[in-house]
Amino acid sequence: MSPSATPAATFARSRIRWLLSAVLIFAVIGASATLTTIPARADSMASAGAGSFTIRGAGWGHGWGMSQYGAYGAARKGLSWKKILAFYYRGTQLSKMPSGTKIKVWITADNDNSLRVLPASGLEVGDTAGHRYTVPTGARYRSWRISRSGAGYRLSYRTSSGSYVTKSTGLTSGTWSFSTRSKIVKVVLPNGSVRPYRGRVSLIKRGAGGRTINNVLLEDYVKGVVPAEMPTSWAADAVRAQAVAARSYAVRLRKFAGYSGYDICDTTACQVYGGMSRENSAGNAAVKATAGTIVTYRGVVALTQFAPSNGGHSARGDYPYLAAHPDPYDGVIKSQAWSRTLSASSISRAWPSVGTREQLQITSRDGAGAWGGRVKAIKIIGSSRTATVSGTTFQHMFGLRSSLYMVAGSKTSVQG
Repeated sequence: MSPSATPAATFARSRIRWLLSAVLIFAVIGASATLTTIPARADSMASAGAGSFTIRGAGWGHGWGMSQYGAYGAARKGLSWKKILAFYYRGTQLSKMPSGTKIKVWITADNDNSLRVLPASGLEVGDTAGHRYTVPTGARYRSWRISRSGAGYRLSYRTSSGSYVTKSTGLTSGTWSFSTRSKIVKVVLPNGSVRPYRGRVSLIKRGAGGRTINNVLLEDYVKGVVPAEMPTSWAADAVRAQAVAARSYAVRLRKFAGYSGYDICDTTACQVYGGMSRENSAGNAAVKATAGTIVTYRGVVALTQFAPSNGGHSARGDYPYLAAHPDPYDGVIKSQAWSRTLSASSISRAWPSVGTREQLQITSRDGAGAWGGRVKAIKIIGSSRTATVSGTTFQHMFGLRSSLYMVAGSKTSVQG
């Protein structure tokens, strides 16, 4: 077992959680039964053996863009971080972001419609008009809180008894933010845990409540992303490639996503960001070595998608640089093959309308990878009717690692 097996499994599970949340609505829609015509290159039907099916697959995640295990394997084979990025994002170039670029990150865990921080030297509250209020210091002030008050805000402090006392600030009703001399703000989350964030932290208006936003330098943001997305004990060039991919992905979302009041979130729905507490020396070194570098395509920042493993063949994405191609590096560190046994009864429970389940048949693939590629459509053939669902619907219904799979006992489009 690799020394990095435990963190590798952690980040792989994180990406899978993102995939599960991202396709949940499509899984619900896709689960409705439809009748289809079997394409000429459909796999043969497979019947349950001893009341179950064996699903064999490869890869973890969607397979678009960079394979993180592949980046590790490529680095071990001697590729630089620049060559790794060029391999996974075909036809792209590297560009530089201006120093001082900032990004606004939604801190999703702070979900109680207020913003509470610990006292610190030089702690200030500011508004969008440039006014500042320096909060008083002393043992009586256990924490400070910005909350909504009508169309504006109020500032209060928590006493040793747990009650809150309001302080007058003279600030306007524009967005209020906490900042410190050290440029580190310690946010107290609703569960009582404390997370330090670089830059400043604001409470932006959202209806009658608020949303916590970290306004932070792009480089400091990437420091809090890299260790959360890839084990930094991996080869340095792999971690550097991850730093550039993470930086580019953030800039891409800032430019095109159009979120209200923020540029990117801090979960797997965007990319994981843990603030200063997630930083480490190896990750910071990768950020420094690639400072400001982003991936562009014809002058526009690229959508640098990435996933743990593509199973030996990347999937075709929505842009020319997210091409489908063989990946000789994905399996260098470890085999990305997997197997899963599904009981016939679990499939019947998922699609009860088909009646007694008898057979499975993959009817369409994308042509990219083993067995003829990722599954586009699969039939559940029962005694009452036949349901056809997408390959990703079937994948996420049963927690499979990817849509690159086959049903044991069937003859596939391409034997792999």
